[in-house]
Amino acid sequence: MHWASGRVLHDHRFRTVAGGEVLSVLGDYAYQVAFAWLVLSVTGSAVTLAAVMICTAVPNGLLLLVGGAVTDRWSAKHVMFCSHLSRGLLVLGLCAVMLTGSVRIWQFYAVAAAFGLADAFFWPASGSIVPLLVDTGDLPAANAVVAAGEQVAMFAGPLLGGAVMAAFSPPAVLAVNAATFFIAAVTVMRAPAAASPRRDQPWSMRGLLSSITAGLSYARGAAGVRAVLVIVSASTLAYSGLFAVALPAFARASGHGSLALGALIACWGLGQLLGAISAGITGLPHRWGALIIGVALCEGAAFAVIGAAASVPVACSLLAVLGFGVAYSSDVALPAWIQISTPAGMLGRVNSLISLPRAILPPVSLAVMGALAAADTQLPFYLASALMLLAGAVLALDPAARKLSIENRAPAGLSHPS
Repeated sequence: MHWASGRVLHDHRFRTVAGGEVLSVLGDYAYQVAFAWLVLSVTGSAVTLAAVMICTAVPNGLLLLVGGAVTDRWSAKHVMFCSHLSRGLLVLGLCAVMLTGSVRIWQFYAVAAAFGLADAFFWPASGSIVPLLVDTGDLPAANAVVAAGEQVAMFAGPLLGGAVMAAFSPPAVLAVNAATFFIAAVTVMRAPAAASPRRDQPWSMRGLLSSITAGLSYARGAAGVRAVLVIVSASTLAYSGLFAVALPAFARASGHGSLALGALIACWGLGQLLGAISAGITGLPHRWGALIIGVALCEGAAFAVIGAAASVPVACSLLAVLGFGVAYSSDVALPAWIQISTPAGMLGRVNSLISLPRAILPPVSLAVMGALAAADTQLPFYLASALMLLAGAVLALDPAARKLSIENRAPAGLSHPS
C-alpha cells in the first residue's frame, strides 16, 4: 500500500474516528432498508414512502448552509457528536414505538424531518474532520481509506439490514443503527478541536447570516469551488435518477430482470471500491483539474455508448470502469482538494455549499429521468451523457479549472471564519 496510506492506518486516532464513521455508514444503510420496509408495511403506500423521503430532503436542503456556518464557528467534532447523538436517540425512539405497537404515520414524517435537520449539520462537519486528524500531505491517503471503508459499508449495510430483519425484526435493525450512532458519537470525540475556533463571536441570526454571506463571497471568488459545483451539480442530475429509475427500467427491458439490475449495481460498486483503494496505493495526480475534466468527458461518452448499445454486458463493463474513475477523481481527490485548498476557518461553509446540489437536485433528476424512462429506457442515458459532456466542456474551456492542482494551499490570512 502507498506509504502515506500505511502511515494514516497506523495512526490510532485516525483509525478510531474513521472506524466509527464507517460503522455509522454501515448502520445507516441497514436502517434505510428497515425504515423503508416499515413505512411500506404500516402505510402500504409507495406514495407515502416518497413523501416521507421528501421530509428528509427539505430541511436538509434548507439548512445546509447554516450547518456549514455553525461548523466553522464551533468545531467539526462537536457538531458531528451532536448529530450522531440526536440521530441515535431518534432511531432508538422509533424502535421503542415499534416495540410497543403504537406507531403512527405522523411519526415517520417527524423522524424523517428530524434526520434531515441533523444531516444538514452533519455533512458539512464530516467533510471538515479529516484535516484535524492527519497532516496535509496525508489528506489524499486518508480520504482514500475513508472512501474504501464507506464503499464496503454501503455494500454490506443493506445485506446486514435485510439479514437482521429476516432473522429478528425491523426494530432489531433500528437498535443496531442506534448503537452505531452512539459508538460514532464516542469515537468522533477523539478528534481534536479546530486550531483556533472563533467561539467569541455572538450566536445570533445576524451573525450566522453574516458567516453564510462571507462563505458565499469566498466561493464566488474561488475558481476551484465553482468548478467543483459544476461537476457535483451535473453528476447529481445525471446519477440520482439514473440509478434510482433508469437502471431498474433498463434491466427490466433487457429481459433479465432483477439479476441484471443486481449485476449493474454490483459492477458500479466494485469499480468504486477498486478506485478508492487504487487512490490510496498510487496517490493522486498533480493535475486534478485535468483529471476531473477527463473523467467527466469519459462519463459522457460511456453513457452514450450504454444508451446506444442497450446491452447489459456492455453496461456492466462501462459502469465498472466509470465507478473506478469516479471514486478516484471525486470520492477521494475531490474532498482532498477541498480540504487542502480551502482556508481552515471556511471549510465547513465550503463543504455545505458543495453538498447543496446533492440535497436539492435529486428530486429533479428523479422526475426527469422517470419521465424519459417511461418513454424509452435509452433516453435517460443520453440525457446523462449530455449533462456530463456539457460539464466537461465547460471546465475544459476554463483555464483556471484546467490548472487546478491537488497541491494547492489555502491563501494566507484566511485561516479563521468571518
